[in-house]
Amino acid sequence: MKNTYYYIVTLVMLILALPMKAASEAEFGKLSKTYTLHADGSQEMRVQKELTLFTHAAMNRVYGESFIIYNPEYQKLEIHDSYTRQKDGTIVKTPENAFVEVLPSAAADAPAYNSLKEMVIVHTGLELGATIYLDYSVVTRPGYLPELDVCEQVEELSPIREYVFSLSVPESKPLHYEWLNGKIAPVVKTADGMKTVTWTLKNVQPRPYSLDVSLPAGNIQAVVASTYASKADALKVIKQQLENNGKDVSELAQKLTAGAQTTEQKKDLLTVYVEGLGNCSLTLSQTGYRLRPAFEVIRSAYGTEAEKAALLAALQQAIGIRAELKAAFPKTEDKDAAGLAALSGLFVTNNGVADIQDFISVVDLNAQPVALKKVTHVISRTDTLRVSDKTGKMLAGGYRKIDLPQARGGWASYDGRMTALNTTRPVNLLLRYLPDETYTYIVKIDEGMKSTVIPTNKKMENPVGSMEVAVKKAVDKIEIIRTLKLKKRLIGDYRPQKLTDDFTENKYHYVDIVAGKKRFYALYRGCRNKDAKENSDILESFDYDGNPVIKYKFNDLSPDIFYVDDEAAVLYGYKSAYPDLMLKYELEERLPTYQVDIDEKQSFRSVCRN
Repeated sequence: MKNTYYYIVTLVMLILALPMKAASEAEFGKLSKTYTLHADGSQEMRVQKELTLFTHAAMNRVYGESFIIYNPEYQKLEIHDSYTRQKDGTIVKTPENAFVEVLPSAAADAPAYNSLKEMVIVHTGLELGATIYLDYSVVTRPGYLPELDVCEQVEELSPIREYVFSLSVPESKPLHYEWLNGKIAPVVKTADGMKTVTWTLKNVQPRPYSLDVSLPAGNIQAVVASTYASKADALKVIKQQLENNGKDVSELAQKLTAGAQTTEQKKDLLTVYVEGLGNCSLTLSQTGYRLRPAFEVIRSAYGTEAEKAALLAALQQAIGIRAELKAAFPKTEDKDAAGLAALSGLFVTNNGVADIQDFISVVDLNAQPVALKKVTHVISRTDTLRVSDKTGKMLAGGYRKIDLPQARGGWASYDGRMTALNTTRPVNLLLRYLPDETYTYIVKIDEGMKSTVIPTNKKMENPVGSMEVAVKKAVDKIEIIRTLKLKKRLIGDYRPQKLTDDFTENKYHYVDIVAGKKRFYALYRGCRNKDAKENSDILESFDYDGNPVIKYKFNDLSPDIFYVDDEAAVLYGYKSAYPDLMLKYELEERLPTYQVDIDEKQSFRSVCRN
């Protein structure tokens, strides 16, 4: 039964994992980020990176271009150096026509922000083993940015051999800073009236592909820093922009709620209006921490997330509803360390934020803690399904197969990915809420029909929660009860990997997974890099009900990444150690063969059938 499988997967796999990515497609030799606040109020962000490419995917998709967004009215972009060092040492300077200035896609439908620019740097001279060098600064004029305000994620998609993060401010300025989700002590120096705080890390492991990582879950590191005297001073920048919304706001609020009878109806009508406005995905930092007035958002019919939140508060206040903007920040030991750059959202009401408020910091615009009203996630639902000789799918022998309708709400609709997690998870999983669901189906059978359902009562329980599926049979009906109750929000106890100079110690489980038309295929490694051999991987195939079908063991070369044409029974693979070869493997149910190039053929055998 599909529904039984769903609950089993949900409960068991929540404490397991998605596959990890294969051995690194690229590696940062060095990544350096420096933020400087000068005595005159100007600021400079300088980024320097050295990145070596190992795969064609890294060259063509992930790292072939670099993107820098800035505001030329107040900021100057300076490219200090940009070139590629090829494998043989040849230097290929980035040509002038490889610097392409465009409008950021987030500002495309937002005329108010069309002054923003995005510099696209197309890296040239790329080849496997080449290293990209890029050194640039964004210099900001005094007065555009209120203070030095930083929230910088540390991990990248590729490992970093040396990571340097530095802050430099006048000695007279307050400086709050904190390293989140890690215990890294900085070096603090004072010279020539400037205080400099520097963190240096060796061999930073990459964040995993295809996995949600977040600060609240504790599985990604970040630096937050601010020269605001306090969080309250930082939020004043927002608060001062919310005054004097004018009669346009009041008139619109009255018009939108003219037919409403209750306060809740009015709130709903105003919310629907604001949510229906166009969305501009620019962040607060990209807009210089500026919000357009509410009347301007109304007239333009679009807004940033922060602008739309401010408009909703203004509309509610205009008709006498008590409403205030709230702000969500990452939790910090120093409450003033996370400034506006660390804001994860401004809102009036937000059920998603309410659900995870124990893992973040929620305050009003005076920086006072706010407790949000939680939404219940308890579901108890009963549905009746009438079965006749025309219901369901006709099978051989006069049987009819009846599929239960999937629950339209609840956990399954919340996030279907939760039903497809795999065997190990390298990072914590933070559930957005804890479901408590009971679904009862009463299946009534028409006269002349007889059920073949076997009474069942299956229950599973573990530290994450419990699930139960019960099937009860009567003469003229079947009763099916499904329950799911989870009790643990943060699953996993992830600790950052111990820093080491030896990447060969990295352990990988599933290297890659692809979906074919008939089956899906997973490439399993399950060993440290230094223990891996060229033939150490196993190809596992499963049908789309999750049942294992066949495993193949490679006798010679195994790929790093692959694609399967299962109608032709052919797997195409690529291995970074052999960049000039496209590998082809013939996947037959008997002893399959594969070839490294068009002439050479070797055999590999099936090691398991199910």
